[in-house]
Amino acid sequence: MARIGLVLGAGGMAGVAFHAGVLSGLAEGLGWDPRDAEIVVGTSAGSLIAAGLRAGLSGPDIAARTEGVPMSAQGSALLEAADAVIGPRPDRAPPVRFRAAGPAAPGVLVAAGLQPWRVRPAAVIAGLLPAGSASTAALESGLDALFHDRWPARPMWVCAVHLESGRLTVFGRDGAPPARVGQAVAASCAIPGYFAPVTVAGSRYVDGGAHSLTNLSQLARRGLDLVVVSAPMSRAGRRRPLSGTLVREAARVQLGIEASQVRRRGTPVIAFQPTAEDQAAAGRNFMDPRRQAGIARQARASTLRRLERADIKDRVALLTSS
Repeated sequence: MARIGLVLGAGGMAGVAFHAGVLSGLAEGLGWDPRDAEIVVGTSAGSLIAAGLRAGLSGPDIAARTEGVPMSAQGSALLEAADAVIGPRPDRAPPVRFRAAGPAAPGVLVAAGLQPWRVRPAAVIAGLLPAGSASTAALESGLDALFHDRWPARPMWVCAVHLESGRLTVFGRDGAPPARVGQAVAASCAIPGYFAPVTVAGSRYVDGGAHSLTNLSQLARRGLDLVVVSAPMSRAGRRRPLSGTLVREAARVQLGIEASQVRRRGTPVIAFQPTAEDQAAAGRNFMDPRRQAGIARQARASTLRRLERADIKDRVALLTSS
């Protein structure tokens, strides 16, 4: 059986919907169940989907929930406890409000000066931004109700950034601080300057996207047969469109570098990145929940078209044999 890694990147509410569309497209087009992945790596929005998979939700159920249509009986039963805690989903994102005018962690400048090769520029910016005020408490409580304080038995790595040092922490990996699933995912989702940092084991953490928008390179040494990546903040295609944003271009370049690191270790990578149509469905506000249904439907359609391409048939075959 093929050993598959699944990497789910950052992307806010739009990212959740993009992941939902990609995973449902893989299920529809190939019959592949992402719950069978040997290891799942989640960053920010991707950590929430990773937790859903490890809780037992299928790709189609994740898509159904995102699109606001009925889930399977199994999926509905799984989420019953979490929904009781979280309550109705908001129809809009909370406004950005800073807790204070000063930087959240000015000491990150010292950490970056002492070990500049270990601290990414975005992590430095995260420490210098004022702390946000939006709460991740409902997300944390809902996941804790779902997992009952247990970490999943199958490998799930949740990426966050230690605010004071600016360094990556991968919850669920050997040597990481102990954390509940709710804590880890909330920390991974805590967008700097938007959400309040999340405290785990006495330290503050923010969005893992401040280190990498996918953290794909964390799987370079795992000896997997294939890594599947869903990268909502990147873009498909090599030619930069005139309407392309700097964030998407930077994400595409970063993803390419990390994919090369994994491939040099002998593991092929297949990355699903938003097409022009996907980007149009998402718009420019990654935190707008009103677009989620359309994003998920569009991402599913793009994924199904991608699976028909001859240049990925060899990699797709590994999924059908996993």
